[in-house]
This record gives sequence, structure tokens and C-alpha cells, in this order.
Amino acid sequence: MLTPAGVVPQITIPNEAISPKPALSSQRERPRTEKRNTLDALKALRDWGSLQQEIQRTVTISGRKSVGFHLHQVEGDFTAFRDQNYFGQGGQRVTDNTEMTIRVNKFLGFLTFDWRWTNSRFRNPYDSRITYTYESPNFTLEWGDITATLGGSNPLVGFNRTLKGATAQVQWGNSRMRYIRSETKAAARTITIQGNDSPGPYYLQGSQIVDGSERVQVDGVEKRRGEDYTIDYFGGILRFRDGTIIPRTSTIVVTYETYAFNSAPSLLEGWRYETSLGRGVNLGFTMLSQKSTARTDLRRRQEQFYGFGAPSVPYDLQFPPLRDANNPVIITVAGVPQVEGVDYYFDEVLPYRFYFTRFMPQTLIIQVEYTPRPDPSSTIGGNREVMGIDFTLPLGRIGNIVWNAARSTAQAQGSRLEAMAHTATSKFEFGRLSLSATYRDIPAEFIGIESVGFRRNERGYQTDLNYRFSPISNFQASLSRSRVASLNPLSSTFAASFTDADIQSYTYTYTPQNGFQFTLNRNTNSTRTGNSRTEQTRNAINLARAWKNFNFSMGYEQSDSDAFSSLGGGARLKYHIRSWRTQLEWAVNSQLTLRSSAARSDIAQASGTNNTQTRSLDYSVDVSWRPLANLSVNYRWRDSDSGSLNLNETLLRTRQYGDPFPPTTNFPTNPWGVGYDGNGFSSGAPMFGGYTYFGVRGKGQDLSIQWTPLNTLSIDVQWSQNRSLGDFQTNSSQESLTVGASYMPFDWLALSASWSKQEVQFLTATGNSSNEFLTLGADIGPLRRWTINVNFYMMKTRSVFGEGFQGGQGNFVQEPVGFSARVAYDLGSKQNLFAEFQRTHLRGYLPSRDTLFNIGYEYRITRNWSFVLSYRFREQLNLDPQYSQYSYRARSLDASMNWMF
Repeated sequence: MLTPAGVVPQITIPNEAISPKPALSSQRERPRTEKRNTLDALKALRDWGSLQQEIQRTVTISGRKSVGFHLHQVEGDFTAFRDQNYFGQGGQRVTDNTEMTIRVNKFLGFLTFDWRWTNSRFRNPYDSRITYTYESPNFTLEWGDITATLGGSNPLVGFNRTLKGATAQVQWGNSRMRYIRSETKAAARTITIQGNDSPGPYYLQGSQIVDGSERVQVDGVEKRRGEDYTIDYFGGILRFRDGTIIPRTSTIVVTYETYAFNSAPSLLEGWRYETSLGRGVNLGFTMLSQKSTARTDLRRRQEQFYGFGAPSVPYDLQFPPLRDANNPVIITVAGVPQVEGVDYYFDEVLPYRFYFTRFMPQTLIIQVEYTPRPDPSSTIGGNREVMGIDFTLPLGRIGNIVWNAARSTAQAQGSRLEAMAHTATSKFEFGRLSLSATYRDIPAEFIGIESVGFRRNERGYQTDLNYRFSPISNFQASLSRSRVASLNPLSSTFAASFTDADIQSYTYTYTPQNGFQFTLNRNTNSTRTGNSRTEQTRNAINLARAWKNFNFSMGYEQSDSDAFSSLGGGARLKYHIRSWRTQLEWAVNSQLTLRSSAARSDIAQASGTNNTQTRSLDYSVDVSWRPLANLSVNYRWRDSDSGSLNLNETLLRTRQYGDPFPPTTNFPTNPWGVGYDGNGFSSGAPMFGGYTYFGVRGKGQDLSIQWTPLNTLSIDVQWSQNRSLGDFQTNSSQESLTVGASYMPFDWLALSASWSKQEVQFLTATGNSSNEFLTLGADIGPLRRWTINVNFYMMKTRSVFGEGFQGGQGNFVQEPVGFSARVAYDLGSKQNLFAEFQRTHLRGYLPSRDTLFNIGYEYRITRNWSFVLSYRFREQLNLDPQYSQYSYRARSLDASMNWMF
């Protein structure tokens, strides 16, 4: 039963079933919440029609599902047939391919259900989740795959993690209690990365990051996703906006959650009770425990890819793999096993990334079976428990004081650790002046529950001042002095080193509505350890102005640092960096828009008698031009160079495993990152998991033209030229040209054609790749009762590699030719007959011939529900004699039910 458009379904729900949860009141007396009877909501469902209306109001279903029954007759290699057919389920009598989302939003006003399920090998395994929520004015229950938080103001027991379990909250009067019991689903990490005089990329040394879990700071200033940076959650790649240069004297701190496939889960249990004592006085108690559970046996995993094209394009596994004799990585292409070092190779720095040595058409299915590397879990490991208390005391209209305390016990590195930690924060308002002060006493032995955030073990204080001269003029100052503990995960016993950090920051902003806006900033910081010291100063000014059609911003920054270490006979390192950046956006008229950004840093380094100078830059220009209503042109040019002081052509990484890693450099120790990279609250990156600094150089330009000379004809042209060199890059020069056209002379006829050519030259390895392909297509119908689709493609690819591969230089030449056709005949009454034919003949390296024929009958029960009965023939012949045993011939009778939501 469907509800007509514009008609709101009517159902009577008791008001108490849908009223929002009352906030925790600070008043001495409050009205009593009326007792709720859940059965009242159920009584509203007077008949079947009322239930249908409520389901239509609250339930949303999207996705697809296909359940099939198959009778197979297979001759030849059954494994190759299984991997190449039915989305990797070939050979099974019953198959199920599902990608579905079901959401129920407050059914009867209190029940919410979120179910996401997928079994596709092309998707993230953690896309599947089931969450149930029950809500009433005084009670909330959530269980399944949840993001759990205990809330409250106590940072010593703060918690925010992705879990699989349950959480409940109950509220009565002025009190509230929350309970959590769960098994961890993701690992929390906080890591530090040194700047490399460029916007990135910066690699977080962890893949499969939980979407939205990350927070990013640069020298203590938090950045915003989308505005300041972008992040690839799949590969763990962070990149700041164009024109933003992060100098090497700056430190990036990133906290995030990452899914861990072969990890040892922990059992989490905790509760929080808080109550309002009246007049703004609040009291809270929190307890959390984390207990390690036994690690299960290592599980293997299978993933599939369609070909990505040129050999310069990487393939990223969802988890870093183990690569030893007991846990081999098995890669097959069209059922044929691939040989590492001949057909593919792994990136020597990013363990989850691999490349093929030849062009891979999109028609090929690539199967990868591997054992995900066990996650290292916590930096220090062991069971832990934390109990805390927090107290808020208001001081009238001028502010308040918050005191937090917690006691932790933990088993870590063969020791039983117990510690007591305290923090106190006060905030005051005196007219235009705002003051806040924080005191922290968190000893090294204090081990909290692992969670995302920027907490660390330290003793010290911080004072912040804000004075508003006027609505458009503001001054801020921050003073911080602390002794920070850094844990040593390599020690067999609990060990920590200490760093004294002194940080001062002053900022003045002037922001008139019309006119130039500017910001002045000065930061000074210093660190002291037993054998080293570092002094840093940074001064910056930023200007911005917006006119009607023109936006302008410019910034200048000067950084000086002086670092000394008494180790190894003593060494002193000085830096002097001057940086500027500017951004322009000009809407010349309704047809033309110009954008540009430029950033440049002049870097001087002095170490003893050695003085070195270099320059980093990042330039980009974008032009969007629409001279005619049917013609648009977009062009982009970019040039970047990180200006590495210790990088030359001989040190650039090559494609041969074992070549020199990035050279170590004595960068100044920035106090913003001290104590974050693995501490009592979070795990750091895996030891020796990769390097975070190396030089990056790149140039490129892209041009795209879209022209529609006729309503029935459109032409697209795309040209690009790119060159990249340096760490974590493909180290290649690429140029490509694509021309496509589509023509629809009649309603029943659509023609399309595309030609593309790509040239790739590898810069740090002997080799190149040349690829050219042509595609033609025609869609005919509906013409009376007939619908016909015809496609043809022809390719010629050649890849030459000579460095770091077995058997000397490899020359891979392939010429695939393919044809496909589908004919459907409408029988009427939602029925049709269809026939499909596909043929691909591959000549050259690893020659093969693939034939598919399918004939069947389809009956559409509803618009989104169909039944299909078909006979299918598939023949895969590997014509290379050494791989002929991986051929197969199969005949199948298939019956399937298909749903689209």
C-alpha cells in the first residue's frame, strides 16, 4: 500500500511517546515527568491500515538483493570458474548478493533501527552494521554496532570509540546514569608527523580509518575537514588544501580510529553517574575498565578488483598483508596466478599497496587472497581500570571551577601500575575580558582507557586570555608550561622519558565587514630534555579582503629554530624559514572564473660549518570558461616542490625492494608533538610502520572541453600531463588524451565512440608504458518490441620494465579485442526474452580467449522485483601452454530473484 504524493499518513501517537528527552536541569525544583506506558503507543495501532501507515512513515529501504539457484556443469579448473563468475561465488548451488540499507526512524515514536549489509568483495567489510535504539523520555537503550561515549566533563575518563555492544542511559529527577558494555571494534591511535614543506600527502600509517573519527592539529591549532584538509579513509592519506605549506619545523598531530581485522579485541565495561545539586553545582562519578581477550587465529581474506588501467595506478588492499611462507599473498588475473617480481610488486613503504607491471583492462577481474597483518593494538597493552570523580562549582556570573580526579590501575610491560591524576579548570568573564586556567597533574604511570583525543601524560598549567576591544577587534594570549612524559614501547619494563615544554602564543585579529581583515600571530616554544634543547619562534601576518567579484588573501610567516643535542659529541642545528602564500578568486563575468594559489618557503639550514639553502613552492591556477551555452572549458595548472635539503636524484626511491629509505635528519623537536605518539590514553603508529618525511616534486596540467553543437550530439575532450617524483609517488611522467562523442539522431537510437591514448615514462626505474584503446557502442530501442545493445573495443598496450624484477628486463605487449551484444524482446505483461553474447580475444603476453553466452526469460513481478530464468555458457581458455591448466568450460542453469529498492 503506497501513500499518494502530498498526503500525510495519519496515526495517533501518545504525546509522551514522541516528546524529546528533557535536559538535565540545574534548577532546584522541576515539574515531575509524567509516567509513560509503552503500551499506549501500541494501542494506537488500531488495525492493519494503521500499521501500514506507520511503516510507510518511519521505514526507508534502499539497495539491491539477488538470490540465485544454479545447476553447474564445469570442465577444467573449478577454482578459476569460482573466482571469475557470480561475483566470486561460482560453483555454489545458492548465491546471495546483497547491498542493502534499512532505516527505521522512531517507529511508534521510540524504536530506531539502522541496518546496513553487504557481502560484496568489492566493498569495505565494515560497511555492514546493525544498530537498534530504544528511546523514551527517561530511558535510552542502544545496542549493536555503536559509537559509544560516556560524556561528562572529566577528560581523565573521557571515552569515544566505535564498539560492538550495548549502552543504556536512564534519567530521574536531576540525576542521570549511563552504562556501557562492549567489545572494541576499532583501535584508537594518536600519532605525530613532521611537516615536509608541502600540503602533503601525509600518510597516517594506518588504513581503514573510521569515517569522521579523525581530528587534526598543526602546532596546536585544530583544522577542519573539507576546509583545511581532505582525507582518504581507505588508505589513510591526509592532504592539506592547495597552497598550504606545512614547514618542517611544524608538527601535525592526528588522532583517529582504525579498523583492525586480525586484532585482539578488548572487553570494555563502564558507567557514569552525574547529578545536579542545584544552583549550577554538578557532581559526577565515572568508572571504565578494559580487559584484553584472547586473540583468535589469523583469518585470511579475499578481495576483488576490476582492472585500473596503466601500471602506474596502484591497487590498495583494505589491510596490510602478511607476506611470509606461512601466509602467502595469492593474486590471480582471469584465473591465472601472478608471480611477484614479474607480474606485480608491492610498494616498499606502503605495505597494503601493490602495482601491476602491465596495463590491466577494466574487463578483467583481479582476485587477491591474503592474511591481514595482526594489529599491534595498544602501545603498552595489558588490562586497565580507571575510576574518576568530577565536580563543577559555579562562581556566580563571573565563571566556574571544574575539578577532575581519577585513579588508574593497569598491567603494562610486566608491571602493575597505579597512579592518581588531577586536573582543574577555571573560567571567568569580566566584561570584555575572558580568562581561563587549567592545571594538569597526570603522571607517566597513569594509564587511561584508549580513546581518540589529544590527551597526554603531563604535569603543568595553561592560561588563556581573550580581550574584545570591539566587535571587530580581538586579542588572544595563551601561556603553557608542562613536563611531558613519553612512554618507551620498546622497553621490556615500564619506562618513560620526560620533556619540559614552554609554549606561548599571541594573536590579534581585526575583521571589519568592509575592508581589509588581518591577523597577527606570534608563537614561541622551547623544549628541554636531559641531553637536548630546542628553541622555536614563529611570527605570522595574514590579510584578506572580499569585493563583489573578487576574493583575496595573503599570508607571511617567519620561523626560526635552534636545536642542540649533547649525544654523539654534540650537534647543533639551526633553521630559518620565510614563507608566504596568497589566494585569489575572480569572477570576471558570468562566463569566466579565475582561481589561483601560490605558496613559497625559503629555507636555510645551518649545522656546524655546513650551510644549506633550498626553496619549496606550491603554485596552482584554475580557469573555468563558458563562452557559449553549449561549450565549457576547464583548465588547471599546478607545480609543487617540497624543497628537500637532503634529497638528490640518486636517493629517490625506485621500484626495486631494498633501495635506500629516506635519509634520517635531525629535525628540531617541536613541543606540539611531544608525548602524543603513543601514551597512556592512546596507541601510536606501529613501530617501523613507515616514514613520514621525504621530498616530493610534481608538475601537471589538465584540460577538459565539453561541447554540444546539436541537441543530439555532444563531444568531450580531455587532456592531461603530469609528472611526479619523490616518496609515496608513482615516480612517473604521464600524458593522456581522450576524445569521446555521443550521437542520438532518433529517440530509439544512441551511438557513442571514444578513443584514448596514454604514455607513461617511469623516472626512477627503467621502463615505460604505452596504451591506446578504442570503444564503440550502439543502443537501439525500444523499437517496437526489440531492444538491442552492441559494444566493441580494441586495445593495444605495451609495458617495459627492467629494474628490480626477476629474469631481467620484461616486455609486456597485449592486444585485447572484445565484442558484446544483448538483444531483448518484450512479450508484454511484464515479460521479456533476452540473449547475451560476449567475446574477448587477448593476444600477446598471457594470451587468452573468453566466451560468454546467456539466453533467458525475465518476468517483472513489480517495478522493483523480477524473476529471471536463464541458460549460461562460459568458456575461459588460457592459450599460454604453461597456464593452460587454468582453463575451464561451464554450463549453468540459473534461476534468480532480484530486488531493487
